[in-house]
Amino acid sequence: MAARGLNVLTAASLLYACVGPVATQHCGIPGVPGIPGTHGQHGRDGLKGEEGDPGEPGLPIRGQKGTPGLMGLSGRPGLKGDRGLQGPPGEPGQPGEKGQPLSPSNQQTSFFCYKWTLYQAAELNSPLVFSGEILPNLDQRFKGKTLTNGVFTCDIKGIYFFSYHISANRRVCLRLMKGEETHMSMCDTSEGFLITSGSAVLELELGDTVSLVPVQHNTIVTTQSSANIFNGFLIFPTF
Repeated sequence: MAARGLNVLTAASLLYACVGPVATQHCGIPGVPGIPGTHGQHGRDGLKGEEGDPGEPGLPIRGQKGTPGLMGLSGRPGLKGDRGLQGPPGEPGQPGEKGQPLSPSNQQTSFFCYKWTLYQAAELNSPLVFSGEILPNLDQRFKGKTLTNGVFTCDIKGIYFFSYHISANRRVCLRLMKGEETHMSMCDTSEGFLITSGSAVLELELGDTVSLVPVQHNTIVTTQSSANIFNGFLIFPTF
């Protein structure tokens, strides 16, 4: 206890000595620095400064040319443009090769022309048999094709023309047949005698047949003075 009391007195004496009338007197050993305080609040922004002087202008510098890029995708076709003006006529072409001279010997022909010579009643639904030559004195090469029982058979593929003239008493009905099919039907009537005619253009293949067939209600005149004729010819061949 005596030691503790001495320390208190010593401390009080030193404190009195430090706060005494002599202000400049040094007192004891400095203590340990205290713990730093917390940061204060940010201050307010200052006033805007004056604008600085403009800098010197820079020199334009162009870099080196880069390598070409990859080709892009093709775009969509554009709208159709207006039709342009007609261009000038072109130069004449070279003349073609000279054609072959026309000669009956190198032409394909097919024809016939016959009259009725059987002076008997025509059989219905059967081909009329034309067997009489119209011009019997012609050269053989100009007589044309022969009909088989009144039926023409095509041996040159092509377009053909056929016609007929038939004499009748009051009524006649006929069919122009291509094979087994009826290509054309015709009926004609009159108060007395009549002559009826007809014609047709047919496209025939090899082996096709053409005939003239009487059907019901027929009164075909088959006398020697009657005019019953059937003829046909090739207009042009087809290939």
